[in-house]
Amino acid sequence: MSTKTKTVVLAAAALLMTAGASMAAPRHDHRGNGVNPYERAAIAQARAKVATVKARAWRDGRLTFLERVQIKNAERQLAATIARARRT
Repeated sequence: MSTKTKTVVLAAAALLMTAGASMAAPRHDHRGNGVNPYERAAIAQARAKVATVKARAWRDGRLTFLERVQIKNAERQLAATIARARRT
């Protein structure tokens, strides 16, 4: 076998090996920041809870200390849900 033939055969073998490995690699889907439908539903539910707590708190036109704490807790829970979804 000549040197050129050996080079071509080795290059083809290397190409086939790397092509097989790249085809076996998992596909990364970057739509939605990697958040799956269940996590999206959890985020939507947490957002709805924040809106509900705010609406209930502002119903009488005043915010008490307890209502402010409840709003902050709901917002923190939403932030934690979003952070947990992005980590996965």
